[in-house]
Amino acid sequence: GVVERKEGLCQPGLNLMSVGRETYLFDEDGRVVHEWTSDRVVFCSYLLPNGNLLRDGSENIIAVGFRTGGAAGFIEEVTWEGERVWSFNHYPIASYLTHHALCPLPNGNILMLSWERKTKEEAIKAGRRPELIPDGEVWDNLVVELRPNGSGGADIVWKWSVWDHLIQDYDPSKDNYGVVADHPERYDINFCPPLGKAGSRDQTFLKQGNENKSSVFGKPATGERDWLHVNSVSYDEQRDQIILSFNVPSEIIVIDHSTTMEESASESGGKSGKGGSILYRWGNPQAYRMGSRLDQRLFCQHSVHFIRNVPGDGNIILFNNGRYPDRHWSTVDELVLPETYHNSGEYVYNGQCKGLQPYGPSEPVWSYGDRVGRKDSFYCTHISSCQRLSNGNTLITQGPQGIVFEVTPHGEEVWRYISPVVSHVEGSGSAVCFLRQGDTNLSDIGRRSLFIVQRYDLDYAAFVGREIVPLRYLEA
Repeated sequence: GVVERKEGLCQPGLNLMSVGRETYLFDEDGRVVHEWTSDRVVFCSYLLPNGNLLRDGSENIIAVGFRTGGAAGFIEEVTWEGERVWSFNHYPIASYLTHHALCPLPNGNILMLSWERKTKEEAIKAGRRPELIPDGEVWDNLVVELRPNGSGGADIVWKWSVWDHLIQDYDPSKDNYGVVADHPERYDINFCPPLGKAGSRDQTFLKQGNENKSSVFGKPATGERDWLHVNSVSYDEQRDQIILSFNVPSEIIVIDHSTTMEESASESGGKSGKGGSILYRWGNPQAYRMGSRLDQRLFCQHSVHFIRNVPGDGNIILFNNGRYPDRHWSTVDELVLPETYHNSGEYVYNGQCKGLQPYGPSEPVWSYGDRVGRKDSFYCTHISSCQRLSNGNTLITQGPQGIVFEVTPHGEEVWRYISPVVSHVEGSGSAVCFLRQGDTNLSDIGRRSLFIVQRYDLDYAAFVGREIVPLRYLEA
């Protein structure tokens, strides 16, 4: 429950949290004011302005080809009372699967992330090195826009695929051949950090003899099928652009949303005139041959999104997870985008004319989280999130630990919540246990991990005309 609260310094609001099949809306004292139950495990959920809940759902039982972190498969909108408005599956489920995050759009549409399986033959044709296909397949990453159709379902109205914007310098006889450093607008299909997710998060796997040790992130493999592990999507209406987090390569990228579906697969069209090309990228310039490991700024990040209508308007914020053992701490970082002018959506890039110079900025404009061993240090190997609040504070979710806390712009912690909800590691996924205040966190009885917790202001449209009454505490 709530273990710290500094009156007058916190941003008032209601917090949305999903664990297992349950989604809870609770106040700043930790009292539940509303809750929803799904017939599937929920990874992420979002409260819409009309009071409906947008959520995903796990199809883990039938989607056997996509069993990995963040896998979902089902999307639905339900009313405040829990009645289904519409739902969507990206069929055929043997070839596609939605995952990780959703993004409600101002026009009522939804952005979702989806994997698409590519065969070994398709990957080699695209220029993938054969030794970088250890799983016998490679997953494309799609951004898909859905429009509810009024008949209980939703239709695909726009799509972007990273497969349409690849580059490789391995085999001139294959597709996408070119000079990687000359094409930062394309993604190198052969940029695969050693030993994939496991090696990117824990560098000790790279030591000789450790490459076969067990990992909670699956068997370590360079070029694993989920080679990018895209884990967040955010939309900015003013720029009409989308930002994505590529977790394994430790990069964020920006693309144009103003294109048609045909233009998104090309290098022309849209507001930018560049089609679906990468407009901006940041975090690890090794991915486009414009820097070394010393230039890397992101480490397996999550929760990148545009800041709008709160302090930092127009900037981006993200959870920079870190890695063990050389960057054994996490930070929440705010970046000012290097635009020709603020909110232009046109990004300054001098790499090709000034040598090995990556996209800016060189450092965040604001950051929270100190080096390991210091007072404000914390570390999350995976998941986790952040949110800029209306008063300028920042809400931070330590995903693996099930901890949520709020800090001021000066780094003072003013609120802390420890989730008491424990769910199965595998199995039904329903919430099966609630810890009591003062109980020890017993890791062997389950887990309290949280992918994202979001706070909604008390004057948010979803609450207008509704009686918000505290019902109970989750902890006994």
